[in-house]
Amino acid sequence: MRKLQVLDQSPDTRVRWTIARGMAMAATLLLLVALWIRPGPALLALWYIIIPVLPATFFVTPALWRGLCPLASLNEWGNRVRPAPEIPPATLGVLRATGLVLFLLLVPARHFLFNEHGRFLALVILAVGGAALLLGVVYPVRSAWCNGLCPVLPVELLYGQAPLQPTERSRCPTCTVCTPRGCIDLAGEKTILQVVGPGRRSRAWLATPHGAFFAALPGFIVGYNVVGDGALASAPAVYGTIFEWSLGSLALAGLVVGLFGVPSRRILPLLAALAGVAYYWFAGPAIALHLGLGRPVSLMIQLAGIALVLWWARKQPGLRPQAPHL
Repeated sequence: MRKLQVLDQSPDTRVRWTIARGMAMAATLLLLVALWIRPGPALLALWYIIIPVLPATFFVTPALWRGLCPLASLNEWGNRVRPAPEIPPATLGVLRATGLVLFLLLVPARHFLFNEHGRFLALVILAVGGAALLLGVVYPVRSAWCNGLCPVLPVELLYGQAPLQPTERSRCPTCTVCTPRGCIDLAGEKTILQVVGPGRRSRAWLATPHGAFFAALPGFIVGYNVVGDGALASAPAVYGTIFEWSLGSLALAGLVVGLFGVPSRRILPLLAALAGVAYYWFAGPAIALHLGLGRPVSLMIQLAGIALVLWWARKQPGLRPQAPHL
C-alpha cells in the first residue's frame, strides 16, 4: 500500500482524541456491565439517550463518531498484531453487503429482543466487538470493518454525504489508501457517489445494494416505529411490517426517479432529509414516554432534531434551486 498523505495534527489534538477514545471505551465497558447486572436502566440510557444523539452527529460531521467509536478502536488494535495484506475488492463488496443485511436484521430485533433483554444485547455487542478486532488482524487499517462490515456505515454515508461541519479524519495519521473507494475519511462528500458506483449517472444506482438501502431507509424508519415491542414470536410480523414500508419507500423513490428523471445528486440528500425528519418525529415521543418526560419535552426533541435536519438540507448543493437558463 502506498502512503497518500500525512494528517497534520498538533500534539494537543492527538492527546485530546486519545483521551476521548479512552473515555468512549470505558463507557462501553461500563455499559456492558450495566446491561448484565442492571439491564433496565442501561437499556433506557442506551436506546433513549445515547442512540438518538448519533444521527444528529452524522449530519453535523460523521468524523466525530468515526473518531470515537469503540469498535473502530478495537479494529485499530487488531492492526497491531501483524502486517495484513490488502483487502480484495470482491471481499470488501461482500463485507459491505453483509453490513447492510446486519443493519436490516439487528435494528428490527430491538422490538422482540434488544429493547428488553440486556444480557443478550451485551453478548451481541461483545460478538460484534470481536468481529471488529478480528477483521483488524486479517485486513489492513480500517478497510474491513469501518469501511466494510460496520452496520452503522450505510447511515453514516447517507447522513454524512455533505456534513454541516467537515472535519479532518482523526484516525489514520498516515493514509495508506486501505480502501481506495468509499472511505468517508478519504473521499469526503464524494464517498456516497463512489459507493453507488457509475450507476449514479442514471437510475441504475437504485439497483445497487446501497442505492436500494438509501431509497428504502425513510420507509424503514416509519415501519420500525409503527410496530411495538413484543415477544420473540412477533418477529415475523415486525420484519413483515418494516419490509412493507421499506419496499414502499423504495418503490416511491424509483417512481420519482423514473417519471421525473431526478438525478442521484438531488434525490440522495432528499432521502437523507426524509429519513432524518422521520427519525426525530418518532424519537421525541419515544424518548419522552420511556424516560417519563412530558409532552413539552417530546415536542422540543422533535423540533430540535427536525430543525437540524432541515438546516442540513438547506445547505446541500443538490437541494438548492437551480437558476433558470437564459
